[in-house]
Amino acid sequence: MVKRQKNITESQVISELAIKGIQDKKGFDIVCLDLRKIPNAVSDFFVICHGNSTTQVGAIADSVDDEVKKATGLNPWRKEGFAN
Repeated sequence: MVKRQKNITESQVISELAIKGIQDKKGFDIVCLDLRKIPNAVSDFFVICHGNSTTQVGAIADSVDDEVKKATGLNPWRKEGFAN
């Protein structure tokens, strides 16, 4: 029997890379929301996590950026929450 590989979209790859970046910096309570079935959604996936300090949260955000950029060459369209 031949196993069929699922079609993996670019947005799925990016969300998995984001999760890897979060895990590398010990982020916890990681949730990946699939928004693909919501009409007019801004994105396909929304990844949320927690960190223990502002320093850790900043490191998580930088790690996500680095993982995605290293694997795909893409930069984020927008970043929020760095001013706090």
